[in-house]
Amino acid sequence: MKQTVTFKSGSVNLTGDLYLPDGADASSTYPAIVVGGPMATVKEQAAGVFANELSKRGFIALAFDYRGYGDSEGGLRQYEDPATKTEDIQNAVSFLRGHENVDSERIGALGVCASSSYIAAALASDRRVKAFGTVSAHFSLREFFTANPMVTPEIRDQLLGASNAARERYYKTGEATADAMVWPDMTGEEEGDFYQDIYDYYFRRVSSEWPNFSNHLVPFSLEQLVRSHALDYAPQITVPYLGVVGANAVTRPYTERFIEAKTTGAKDIKVIDDARHIQTYDRTEYVCQAADALGSFFDTHLSA
Repeated sequence: MKQTVTFKSGSVNLTGDLYLPDGADASSTYPAIVVGGPMATVKEQAAGVFANELSKRGFIALAFDYRGYGDSEGGLRQYEDPATKTEDIQNAVSFLRGHENVDSERIGALGVCASSSYIAAALASDRRVKAFGTVSAHFSLREFFTANPMVTPEIRDQLLGASNAARERYYKTGEATADAMVWPDMTGEEEGDFYQDIYDYYFRRVSSEWPNFSNHLVPFSLEQLVRSHALDYAPQITVPYLGVVGANAVTRPYTERFIEAKTTGAKDIKVIDDARHIQTYDRTEYVCQAADALGSFFDTHLSA
């Protein structure tokens, strides 16, 4: 059961898909999960996959488009700003707490890849969320650029210079065009399983499966991303945490580092054998394993 919903975040309306458990009773309340997806993606991708799976396990789950993406409003399109995405997460929680079928004291949050960072930032101060789960968590978008061996200091300076110029152009003209600077175009000829996974998910499948998704970003997104290091928030997050990650995922060390840095509250990891990072987004056998672990985790920590 899926409903299209809208809710306010700041001055804009966000659009989401609210997944309800099969046979949900309109007079009853249920625990709820807000789900955020990978960088730049839309609600029909990984966020929707996991929201749907969680609804099958008895939860109301919300997958939504961040401002400037998909069906949501936002004049600056394709702008990857961790601060505003964190605010959108918090407003999604507010929406769920006001829903007639949601038990407002039994709300959890699930982040896939980059949304793990945005949710961690929210939970550093927001006590309304009672349990936190992640899939293929990327807890340092800063390191995605600054610790990437393929991005030399010279290339980094060039990218930041172009980002600064794009910001100034936006200031002067009001124009901001999403391009491939942050996320370079791929040909499908790149070597290595990780790059083939990226090409498959973010390029090959797009036109047929997610036509409202764009793999380009506003260039000055980079200025925001290089400041995002959500591992800093781990000591402030006291709610129970479960990190699901593929055994062969490039992001596995981030989940392990987050668990090490989280000093208060329950914490655990579920490693999915043989899985790589992007394979956990929507490959059925891996999603089912992840959703089973997350369903059990949320059921335990969001119990009435």
